[in-house]
Amino acid sequence: MSTGEPNATSNRRTIVAVFLAGISVFLVLYETQGLIPAIREAYSIDTPTASLTVSATNVAMACFLIPFSLLASRIGHARQIVGGVILAAVLALILPFTPNPELLITVRFLQGVAIASVPATAMAYLSLRLPPSALPGAIGVYIAGNTIGGLCSRLLTGLAAEVLGWHGGLAFTAAVALAIGLIVVWLLRGDMVRPESDTTPRDTTRSPRRTPSGLWGIYLTGFLCMIVFGGSFTMLGSRLQQDPWNLSEGTVALFFLIYLVGTVVTTYYGRLAVAFTRRRLTLIGMVTAIIGACLTLVDSLPLIVIGMSLLTGGFFLGHTGASAAASTARPGVDTTRSSAIYLTVYYLGTSLGAWLSAVLFTDFAWPGVVGMCLTSLVAVIVLTLVGFRQRQ
Repeated sequence: MSTGEPNATSNRRTIVAVFLAGISVFLVLYETQGLIPAIREAYSIDTPTASLTVSATNVAMACFLIPFSLLASRIGHARQIVGGVILAAVLALILPFTPNPELLITVRFLQGVAIASVPATAMAYLSLRLPPSALPGAIGVYIAGNTIGGLCSRLLTGLAAEVLGWHGGLAFTAAVALAIGLIVVWLLRGDMVRPESDTTPRDTTRSPRRTPSGLWGIYLTGFLCMIVFGGSFTMLGSRLQQDPWNLSEGTVALFFLIYLVGTVVTTYYGRLAVAFTRRRLTLIGMVTAIIGACLTLVDSLPLIVIGMSLLTGGFFLGHTGASAAASTARPGVDTTRSSAIYLTVYYLGTSLGAWLSAVLFTDFAWPGVVGMCLTSLVAVIVLTLVGFRQRQ
């Protein structure tokens, strides 16, 4: 391209396409999270089994992030993004028609495989297509798309289920995801015909054979934080649809607006990081989340909203700091691999949290879920303090 204007137009198209791709796949990632009680009753299964519709997707996503990050340079980043977006939406259209829970969980697992192709590829694709000056803002836009998709995944499905039943709720979300996916196809049509360079950006430093121990502490922080966040929100709907409230799917879906607290925290994290160290922000976040988790034990909807808001804000303080630390260049560390490992461990935490919270909720009701959260949060505090002392 010979002029600045075509380049600017192409850059905007790339950013919008990746933004919408993030929305589309994350829109179907958590679509069954608010429907656990309805799925449990429809198939006459227990809560832990119903929760596998959340865990299976996240396990598959975690397992295929690194393989897809390696495959993208061979088949083309744009092609992989488009393939994942469309396949995830098509599989979502199948979900309402699954006749048994085994097939439902299998389809959800396959969805996780398809979804993994986007987060494994998106940032590398942006770095190939955009000038360095535009990259930080573009990555921020992509992450915003993930956040919006994750929120709408819970919210739209629950509200639609209120009117159309849980089958209709899943079908509605799938249709929206497919429509957005087709827009992504149109925006990336040029790169699918003429794929970008097959060379994936690499760190100039040689990767060490072993990951530094400090990084494993960061990975474990993300893992433990996601057990708390994924587990608490997976069982929140089940709690609110029982006595003394017996709320509907649509009403429960509105509670997922609490997720917006995370958007605020991540937006201001950069400013906070100027005044406080990552260690201090993590500790503040974990203490805040502990207070929030304890507040949710009270049978009061306002206190539950406040408690879940504090828990969400605390989670994002810990997760944002750990994610940034995993992606920060260090001498002798492959940051692309480090980030991929962090995301893999992070989504494994989601899977474990969703399943374990269901088991604990079945045996001990909501206090069991809170106990799981408190244990994980205290573990992060200990891990943070021990890691700091080792560095000292």
